[in-house]
Amino acid sequence: MLSSVICKVGSHNVNRRRVWHDGINFRTKCTRCSAPLIRDHQKGWRPFDEERDLRAERLPHPRHA
Repeated sequence: MLSSVICKVGSHNVNRRRVWHDGINFRTKCTRCSAPLIRDHQKGWRPFDEERDLRAERLPHPRHA
């Protein structure tokens, strides 16, 4: 509970052990709240936005392929 508040107020904690490449960007999840994250070339790590980031060219997670 407290960890999700920290993420909403501050920033997410990148899980660097679980980073994978989807064919366009690097992706992972926050270690505190499990929110999906994407590595933006200009902004660094940020939350994955379905409306903005979802594209047909993106490959699924290797475990789901």
